[in-house]
Amino acid sequence: MKNLNIILSGITALLGLLVGIAPYTFAKVCGMANMHCHKVTAPTILVFGILIFVVSAAQAVILWKKK
Repeated sequence: MKNLNIILSGITALLGLLVGIAPYTFAKVCGMANMHCHKVTAPTILVFGILIFVVSAAQAVILWKKK
């Protein structure tokens, strides 16, 4: 069961990275620099993606050390 939790935490960390880079790579936001989607939405998604990555990676490391 612990191995499954470690694997799921790792997958969640990778998905967090994908969420963070999505507005800048494959799901581009609008190109106008003064629009709300460019000023607010893209950085917010980036911050939450990084947050998901950090929390999931930390959880994976903690579970790995307890193993």
